[in-house]
Amino acid sequence: MGPGAPPDQLLSDLLRFVHDEQLAGQRKLLAVWERPIAWKLQRGWSQRILRLERTDDPSTLWARIDGGESRFREGDLLMLHAGDPLDQALGRGLTLEADMEDRWLLRSHRADAVLRACSDGPCYADPDAIDLTVFHEQAIEEISTSWIGREIVLPLLGGSLDITFSGEAMTRGEDAARARGFNTRQAQAVGLALGADQIACIQGPPGTGKSSVLALIARLMVEDGERVLVTSHTHMAINNALNKIREEGVPAIKVGLHAQRKGLRDEVPCHAGFADWHERPSAGGYVIGATPFATCTSRLEHCEFDTILFDEASQITVPLALMAMRKGRRFVFVGDQQQLPPVMLSRSVLDESGMSAFAALTARHADHAVMLQETYRMNRWLTAWPSRAYYRGELSAAGANRERRMSLPDLAEPYAAVFDPAAPGVFIPTRDRTARTRNDRDAQLVAQLCKAAIAGGLPPREIGIVTPYRAQGRAVRSWLNEVLGRAVAREVVADTVERMQGQERELVILTLATGDEVFLGAVAEFFFQPQRLNVSITRAKTKLVVIGPEIDEVPVLGHEDIRRWVGAYADLLRHLQRIPL
Repeated sequence: MGPGAPPDQLLSDLLRFVHDEQLAGQRKLLAVWERPIAWKLQRGWSQRILRLERTDDPSTLWARIDGGESRFREGDLLMLHAGDPLDQALGRGLTLEADMEDRWLLRSHRADAVLRACSDGPCYADPDAIDLTVFHEQAIEEISTSWIGREIVLPLLGGSLDITFSGEAMTRGEDAARARGFNTRQAQAVGLALGADQIACIQGPPGTGKSSVLALIARLMVEDGERVLVTSHTHMAINNALNKIREEGVPAIKVGLHAQRKGLRDEVPCHAGFADWHERPSAGGYVIGATPFATCTSRLEHCEFDTILFDEASQITVPLALMAMRKGRRFVFVGDQQQLPPVMLSRSVLDESGMSAFAALTARHADHAVMLQETYRMNRWLTAWPSRAYYRGELSAAGANRERRMSLPDLAEPYAAVFDPAAPGVFIPTRDRTARTRNDRDAQLVAQLCKAAIAGGLPPREIGIVTPYRAQGRAVRSWLNEVLGRAVAREVVADTVERMQGQERELVILTLATGDEVFLGAVAEFFFQPQRLNVSITRAKTKLVVIGPEIDEVPVLGHEDIRRWVGAYADLLRHLQRIPL
């Protein structure tokens, strides 16, 4: 999808990408289903369910699970089977709505049929997926034939659209932001969004207040009588944005299932569709939060919006963005191309064409983008390296956290050096040079570090454990339970990089797990991906601990970008205080 490509070529490329992604997803799912059940249970790809039980809701079921720690998380889609998902399927497309240790709450529009099918005894849960190709095809077809698609969206993607702004609206936006105490770049971002006639792009590095900027933009637009759709790639991102917008006193609702309102404040109503919002303003503007897919269904199918506001835009693919863009006239993208890109199964992260809507639009319309530059999360020592490595040295620490260091008195050896206030960033070489995606020796060390920090006075909820691998996440949680006890361990967030984006903690421990240098060379494209590393190390406020491999001779062949990424990792290690344990 190169700049300057004819509209028909752009549409053809997007359609091919959608089909490639669907095929890659089917192949990945089939590869899991074909594995023996014992192999899947051992690796967390399957979960044994002892029995299913009815609930008061006819569309949900309780699933009593047989211990073990699976890969499944709330929101995942599951298929139930008697042992072989290819020949003994019992139910498809069930949503894991709640995980309560010994039981799951599953949702399905065919709950009764699933219960009857599983009545003979235990069953198993494997991952499942829904084919969403038809929605993408619908959106691309509408873009290809509509006025907004041919005259605005496609020229915008191709880089040929004449971008215009209202100077009066820009000034009004900046003035409103400054009156709220926003810094200079935040005020510029609000003004850019309010004054844009077609598009504005706001880059928000970690901790720079992009959520506050987004919320004020939404409020000012609603005050102008606009209908605003706030959308993103996940319900959690949408819910977080709506919470912030609601603080501005803006009429706002979430459109979706009740099960998709996790993290959404009670004062934000959730309706199945726009038509169910009977209290909506009869005149004036409002905000609706929903996924792009909702615009293809009866939930929002007949709705039109003045502005589409994308949050976490760096993780939204171009086809997904188009789905929402066809319903609006102006587009505001808030994201950071230096944080995680979209998850793509059919393409390498080295593919130059890419499919991130935010990265593509900021590259083609750089004059109409603004980057927030002051982070209120990290202290100045933790800010220095990512600023230099990812943000051209333009990111600086500000506010109350700028000079703070972690101080935990009376820490005993051998961990006192790790928590020395003089070393905000610490590197500990991995204890197992043969480990691949699971490193029990490092996981045990993580648990001991957490125990020491808690004993020193740090609340467990202020500790975050980040890892690139689910297997290492399971190992860490197992050791946390062993060392801290389940009640305390539950307060410590331990998750993959993808799940930790947007979160922050006083102490962040990045456990990279891999020690085997041959394996490291094989997974280098994933392991050293700069956006992944950036997200991992920028969750910390005052203390960052990295446990991982030292770079001696990683056998990375071929691509120049990967060699550069490896060099950046080595540079990070030199920036940290090395403490062997």
